[in-house]
Amino acid sequence: MSDTLSIVIFQGIESDWWPAVMQIRKEVFVDEQEIDLSLEFDDLEPKAHHLLVLDDGRPAGTCRFYTTEEGYKLGRFAVSKDFRGEGIGNALLQASLSEIEEIAPEGTRVYLHAQSYITKFYAEEGFEVKGDEFMEDGIPHVVMEMAI
Repeated sequence: MSDTLSIVIFQGIESDWWPAVMQIRKEVFVDEQEIDLSLEFDDLEPKAHHLLVLDDGRPAGTCRFYTTEEGYKLGRFAVSKDFRGEGIGNALLQASLSEIEEIAPEGTRVYLHAQSYITKFYAEEGFEVKGDEFMEDGIPHVVMEMAI
């Protein structure tokens, strides 16, 4: 990770940064994980808060969060192949949680559908697995949650 890491946070899809978010998610989910493009981008995009990590000004990773009746849902964590192993995912998670802490009452539930292979990453940050594994877009997932 470079010394010039920055995070852009915006809501909706009317940002100049939206194409970079789409490109990273297409690279990771559609190209690498073979998720159908029609499933990757949904009607939640306009209401979601999107985070984009820039490393020396280059888009490196992204995620989103939005409110539901059950709390705040995190998702679409994606890091471009060239930037993996550099702490981008952790930066995204920490920035998301900080942003949610600013706008949500204490004790608010934060949850996500974690791909099963990466549950250790979220568990190290305080998330707990809730329930059984399930399939989402052909990939094993589990619900993980924490309170902030």
